[in-house]
Amino acid sequence: MHKLAAALNETLKGTVAETLLSDYGKRMYIPKGIIVQSAEAKAKATKYNGTIGIATENGKAIHMASIKAEFADDMDVSDIFPYQPSLGNAALRKRWLEEMYVKNPSMAGKKVSLPGITCGLTHAISLAAALFLDEGDTILIPDLYWENYDLIFTEQRKAVMENFPLFSGGKLNIEGLAERIENHRGDKKVSILLNFPNNPAGYTPTKKEAEALAAMIKEKAESGIKILIIDDDAYFGLFFEGDVERESLFARFCDLHENVLAVKGDAATKEEMVWGFRVGFLTFGSKGLNEEQLDALVSKLGGAVRGSISCDSTPAQTILLRTMNREDYREKKAEGVAKVKARYDLVKKAVARHEGDKYLTPVPFNSGYFMSFISNCGDPDEIRTTLLDKYQTGTIALNGKFLRIAFSSVDTDKIDGFIETIYKGAADTFG
Repeated sequence: MHKLAAALNETLKGTVAETLLSDYGKRMYIPKGIIVQSAEAKAKATKYNGTIGIATENGKAIHMASIKAEFADDMDVSDIFPYQPSLGNAALRKRWLEEMYVKNPSMAGKKVSLPGITCGLTHAISLAAALFLDEGDTILIPDLYWENYDLIFTEQRKAVMENFPLFSGGKLNIEGLAERIENHRGDKKVSILLNFPNNPAGYTPTKKEAEALAAMIKEKAESGIKILIIDDDAYFGLFFEGDVERESLFARFCDLHENVLAVKGDAATKEEMVWGFRVGFLTFGSKGLNEEQLDALVSKLGGAVRGSISCDSTPAQTILLRTMNREDYREKKAEGVAKVKARYDLVKKAVARHEGDKYLTPVPFNSGYFMSFISNCGDPDEIRTTLLDKYQTGTIALNGKFLRIAFSSVDTDKIDGFIETIYKGAADTFG
């Protein structure tokens, strides 16, 4: 093992992180190679700097004028073309953390790591999986889940995805998760992934459910179970009902107990409506970790980023930071959320008109981009095919049970027709 990795592991000795890190996670570190040495040279080498592998002239990146012309006139060359550090633009990392505290008021006074920047949410979750899951480890994930988890956890990490029903009796299935945790009491650790607002269900816990969920996790931690919780906050902020918990569950988990390590994966992707920018974030929090230990985890993350993508897009990070620093930032962001909510409201009304339908039963939904139906009479892929071939209507069939719709991508004036067509397609398929 590299001495830098060993030093980070020594810093984490005796903490929950020491138990939870995978073999890969234990071996990760930020090398004092080209990136670190170049940063040192940038600060001190004022005469000659032959470190970083970019082409420069008079200290600026050599570039094509036609590419620079595509950006705002007041964007400097250095904000567009050079590499970023592996962990990302330092100012953007600090700004994202500041905003995290604004969006989650109950985090006030709670110490978490500075976020590291990743190439979107997928990369963030993939890195979290690499740092904490070994081959054969089990991770508990609800039965309504984003299909990319199969690639990340099962194929990449060769971990075991153990599903539990997200709902029981129309409510969040906290008891079901508690039972699964108990089933793994004898394991070295218990890993959990929670995604709210959920893709594909479009559900976020109510405030009471969030409180009960945190209480259950704390009880398990107090009994001696070491718990990793990965919060996939891809759709954070898209909350449409009054009783929905409007803070990330990370705000509760980040200092819940010394035996709980919370990892927050989020992104500008949906929150700032910049899907193709591919700017994500990974943040760590635990009651049992001090600042030096949190920094050690971030250093391991930095090594994982360096060894996968090296660094994320410079212009994407620059534009995002400039946008977040605008006076009208929150106002403009709220306008986009309001457009999605208008579609949600129409979907809710349209689905309510079909209560008791023989073929489709909606699962609870209150947030996000999506809602899903349970196919009561057969494979939802048959409904999907009927809708596509007969009605030129696109939907997604999942897990042999669910039919997901993304109402976020359907114009407001087409929502009613869209929902009616889905019910019609199901009846045509199984009627």
